[in-house]
Amino acid sequence: MKPTTFYFVRHGESEGNAARIFTGQTDSPLTARGRQQAEAVADELAKVKFDRIISSDLSRTRDTAKVIALRHKLAVEEVPELREINVGDRTGKTFDETRGLPNWNDDGFVSWPGGESLDQVLARTLGAIDRLTRESRGKTILVVGHGGVNRILLSHFLGILPKLDRSPGGNTNISVVHTDGKTHTVERLFATDHMSEAQRPTT
Repeated sequence: MKPTTFYFVRHGESEGNAARIFTGQTDSPLTARGRQQAEAVADELAKVKFDRIISSDLSRTRDTAKVIALRHKLAVEEVPELREINVGDRTGKTFDETRGLPNWNDDGFVSWPGGESLDQVLARTLGAIDRLTRESRGKTILVVGHGGVNRILLSHFLGILPKLDRSPGGNTNISVVHTDGKTHTVERLFATDHMSEAQRPTT
C-alpha cells in the first residue's frame, strides 16, 4: 500500500515565542518576523504538490498555513486535536520563571501540573494523523503545527519514545515523514536551511 507523505512545519514566530513565554493552547499571534518566516517557508515549499493543507485551530498555525496555501490554491483545514501541549499552570509564565522546574526529560514528558502528559498529547495528535493517513492514502499532506507536538510526533515516527529527539527545531522548521500508519520513514528532520539570518530569532 502506497504510504501517505506528511510535511510537518512549525508555525512562524509568535508573540509568545518572542517573549519567551509558555503559551500552550492560548492564542498568540505571529510577530512581524513570524510573518516573514511564513513567506520564507512558503517559498521553500512552493514546488511541492500538496493534496491537503492542515493546521491546528490556533491563529499562529492557521496564519502560517494560509501563507503557504495561497501558493497552492488550497483551503486550510483546521484540526483542533493538533493544538499545542496544554502546559497547565505554566501558561503565561516566562521560561526564566520556571527555570529549574521539571520539564522535558529523556524518560518522557513530565505531566504538567494542570496540563497534559506525553501519553495524552500523543493519543490526541496521533489519532488525528492516523485519521488523515486513512483518508488520504498515497497523498501528500502539509501539517502546520506546534513545536512541542511536532517533536512528540517525530519522536514517535523515529521509534524513540519516551525519549524525545533533541535536534534544534526553530520556527517554520520542516520535517518529512512517509507512513502507512504502521511503518514510518523520516526523510527530513527539523530543517531550517530555508531561513535567512534576518528571519532567525535573536534569542
